[in-house]
Amino acid sequence: MRELGIVVSGATVSAIPVQIYRSAERYAVEEQLVGVIDRENPGEIVVGFLRRITKLEPVMKERVRTPYVDRPEMANYGIILPYTSAIVKPYMTIKDGEVREITHVVTPGSRVYVLDASLLGGAFRGSHYIHVGTHKHSGWPLPLDARYITHHVGVFGATGMGKSRLVRVLIDELTARSCRVVVFDHTGVDYAPYYRTVIKSTDIRIPPSILASVLARVAQLHWQTYGEYLEIAAMTHEGKWSRDGFAAHLKRTMKRLNAREATAEKAELFIRNFASEQFFEELNSRVMPPESVLSIDASPIVIDMSYDTDLSVKQAIVASVIETAWARVKRERKPASTVFVIDEAQNYAPSEWTISKDAIETTVREGRKWGLSVILASQRIAGDVDPSIRANLGTVFFSRLTAPADLREISAYMDLAEINEGVLAQLQPREFFVAGLMNPLRKPVLLRVREVA
Repeated sequence: MRELGIVVSGATVSAIPVQIYRSAERYAVEEQLVGVIDRENPGEIVVGFLRRITKLEPVMKERVRTPYVDRPEMANYGIILPYTSAIVKPYMTIKDGEVREITHVVTPGSRVYVLDASLLGGAFRGSHYIHVGTHKHSGWPLPLDARYITHHVGVFGATGMGKSRLVRVLIDELTARSCRVVVFDHTGVDYAPYYRTVIKSTDIRIPPSILASVLARVAQLHWQTYGEYLEIAAMTHEGKWSRDGFAAHLKRTMKRLNAREATAEKAELFIRNFASEQFFEELNSRVMPPESVLSIDASPIVIDMSYDTDLSVKQAIVASVIETAWARVKRERKPASTVFVIDEAQNYAPSEWTISKDAIETTVREGRKWGLSVILASQRIAGDVDPSIRANLGTVFFSRLTAPADLREISAYMDLAEINEGVLAQLQPREFFVAGLMNPLRKPVLLRVREVA
C-alpha cells in the first residue's frame, strides 16, 4: 500500500482529519479509497474515502491581508509552505479478514494509505452478491447484495449519464440468478434492441377496469362524474371495438343506470369528438392478456412501449401487468420473485395521479413480502417521482443530477456521508454513486459501471 499521509488532531468516529505528504499529493483525490492503520490497533484497518480535500498555506490566509496581496511577486522569494488536508469518512473496519463496525476513534499520528482493492476481496463472500462495476479509483468490484432488490431500486441521473446502461447490467445480473425481470421500455431504444424476448405494447390487452381510466383521459371526461359509467360500459362491451359503437353503448348504459339526459349526451359527444377512431381500432388488436405476458418462460421480458403514442395508454399497460402480477401472487399465495423495470419513471409515478401510479406505489410499499420489486429510472428525483414512492427505494444509484434539490431529497432518507456536490457535478458517463441496502457499506461508493454489449 502507498502511504498517503498522517492523522492529525480532531478525529471522531465519523470523520478523520489528515494531512497529505507532499510527495503523495497527486494520489489524494476526492473519493479515493484509503485505509487508516491506528497506532494503537495495528491489526485493524479503518476503511474509508477521502473527502473535502483542501490546499492550505499558513501565511496566506483567507481573511488576513498580507504583503503577498499587493506584491504577488514576493511569493516567488518568500517562504511559502502549502500543504493539503483532507477528511477520511470511515465506513468500516477490517480485522482478520472480517468486516466490523467502527467502535473507536483513530489516534493522531496514525498512518493513512491508498488502499489496495485486493485487501477487500475476501471481506464479502456469498453467492448473493452481484457486481455492476468497480470503484472509480481503486478498481474494487463493489459487491451488491441482490437479496435487497425486494426493497426496490432507484437510478437517477441527467441525460447521457448512462442510466439505461446501468439498468441493463442490473438486469443481466438478476436474470443470471433466476429472477424474472419485466422491462417497460418507454422509448423502445434503450432495452428492446438488446434482448431476445420483446413484446409490442399494442399487443397487450387492457382490462376493462383500467381501460375505463384511459377512456376518461382520451375523451376528457371527468372521472368523478363518468368513471362508474365508463367502467360498466367497458365491462359490458361486446364485439368489435369502434368509436361510434362504444359511444352509443356508453349512452345506452348511462340511460339504463338512470343518468341525466344531458350527462349521457355529453359523454357520447366527448367520445365522438376527442377519442380517435385509431384508438378504438387498436383495441381490437390487443389480444394478449397480461397474464400471458407473465407466463412467458423467459427473462428478461421487454415490453416495447414505443408502439403506443398516448401516455395514458402506456400507463395503462404498466398498471395492467403489475396488477395482474399482484392478482397472481395473491391467488397462488407464494412469492413471485419478479422485478419490474420502469424506464422514464417520471411518466408513470409522478407526484400527481396517473393510471399507473397506484400499482407502482402498492408494489414499493407491500411488494417485499410477495417478491415483487421495482427498479425506477428517471432524470430527476424531486418533482419527478412521487415522494411516497421514492422514500421506499431501499437502494439508490445517482450520478450527475439536474438540480441541487435532488441531492437534498436523497439525503432526507439516506446517509450520503457529506458527498461533495462539486464532485457530483463533474461525474462522467457511467459514473454513479450507490447508497442504501444493496451496498454492504450502506453509505455512498463511487462506481464506474462496467461495459455491456
